[in-house]
Amino acid sequence: TTEESGEKRRLRALSLYRQLLRGAERMPTPNRQNYIKRKTTSEYRKHATLKDDDEIEFQLRLADTNLDTVLVQAEHLSRLFSDPDYQNHN
Repeated sequence: TTEESGEKRRLRALSLYRQLLRGAERMPTPNRQNYIKRKTTSEYRKHATLKDDDEIEFQLRLADTNLDTVLVQAEHLSRLFSDPDYQNHN
């Protein structure tokens, strides 16, 4: 039923929200961490009242893509910032 799929989407949205906030913690700098947390919270609040199924699905796919991006960036930046050669050039 529509209600069941609505509940599944709500749980999926909450899971993505939590994963994005946890992903922010992996960022190597407080500025990056705070930016991702603020952006994530802002986007989720802005879209909390969506009713259109297609728009909801689009926003969930976008959040999933953003999560992948955050995790890849966190890994890359952490590796870069811990590289002594990088540190010597700044």
